[in-house]
Amino acid sequence: MKRISQFLILYLFLSFSLLAQTSKVIIELEGNLSGKDFIQTSFANKTYQSTEAVSGQLEAELERPTEISFYHLKNNGKILSRKSFWIGEGTYQIQGKIDDLSTLRIEPEHPYTTISNQISQSEGEIQKSLIVENLDKEVGLNWLISQANSFTKEELQETIPKISDELKQLNSYKRFIADLSLDEADFGAKEGEISQNFTLESRAGNKFSLDDFKGKYRLLEFSFSGCKPCLEALPEIRGIHEEFGEELEIISIWNDKRKEVWLNSSKKHKEQITWTDLWDETGYVTKLYQIEIFPTYILIDPSGNIDQIWKGYIKGRILRKMEGLFSKPIP
Repeated sequence: MKRISQFLILYLFLSFSLLAQTSKVIIELEGNLSGKDFIQTSFANKTYQSTEAVSGQLEAELERPTEISFYHLKNNGKILSRKSFWIGEGTYQIQGKIDDLSTLRIEPEHPYTTISNQISQSEGEIQKSLIVENLDKEVGLNWLISQANSFTKEELQETIPKISDELKQLNSYKRFIADLSLDEADFGAKEGEISQNFTLESRAGNKFSLDDFKGKYRLLEFSFSGCKPCLEALPEIRGIHEEFGEELEIISIWNDKRKEVWLNSSKKHKEQITWTDLWDETGYVTKLYQIEIFPTYILIDPSGNIDQIWKGYIKGRILRKMEGLFSKPIP
């Protein structure tokens, strides 16, 4: 949702099966944000950003209930707060203040939102029981993922098989299973540590591994499509690639939850990418390298050691490092 000062109607038309349901969301958010903060709205594989009052409508064809999420972010990508609602067939209205997401309210309330509220207001064994009872619904799966730490390893082994086969096809489930397979104690993404190899898919459907570029410097760029500073950094990254491409392999790693978002969102910005561009489908690599701030850049030397880590984008910072490293300043 881009910056707007008057009523704006935004339509999303998605191609699904004949069973798809039409959903409309009317959004009325008051106020403005201070500094460089912004609100990001995610719905039906699309994201929008705003720093001021929002008045508009989103429309989509959904094959199952989905969430609309609002994030209050700083310019460096740090999430300050989040608010989500479930949307199904019909028309919904969301109102509140853009500078305080806790004020957001939705009418009518979807049954999944009611279930989510019941789970959030419960604790301990009662909460865990409610989660398990709803594992035939995506809302139950989402809660299991967010509260996995409250389940013992044995409980998870008993609970996971209860998830429906349909839900196991979701990327959120695949990311959850990949997350459970990580043993963070085995690797610390710290300067001076040895990097960990990984293999991911490119836009052309080819597989690339970090070790494919062993023997040269590699710059890992961790991003996601809705990250404003990630996109703003692309021109500088392209300049670095064009000037130092023989000595340095740049590898962009996109932590988008859906392949369609990675491929189609922010195309105008991504057209600048002429280097290795990969999708972290399950989020495994992003989690392995302990990425919490986007963008994050990790420079790996030819021996495979982590040389330097930059959290967030500051114009010229990485460029100066490359100029010093390769003694080749850009005119």
